[in-house]
Amino acid sequence: MNNHPHYGYGHFHVPPENQQPQYKTQNSKTHFAMGLAAGAAVAYLLTNKKIQQSVASTGEKAWSSVQGELEELKERLEDTQAELDYYRNLQKGD
Repeated sequence: MNNHPHYGYGHFHVPPENQQPQYKTQNSKTHFAMGLAAGAAVAYLLTNKKIQQSVASTGEKAWSSVQGELEELKERLEDTQAELDYYRNLQKGD
């Protein structure tokens, strides 16, 4: 086995074949329990009608706000374009 690092790469440790990497053996039951709890929480949130309605309502309000801001921006751009046209016409008259 070649233990020299490859050119351009740092040295890394390969555990012996009879040992699992440390991250696989440490707290595996805790990680499983946390994953199970997180999955159950996500499943609950996705299936709860009140939460679905709340998320939909919040999304509708946010979208409405974005649409209102876009309309305001369009009005400002139209006003700016009208002012530019006005000043261009003034200069042509000189």
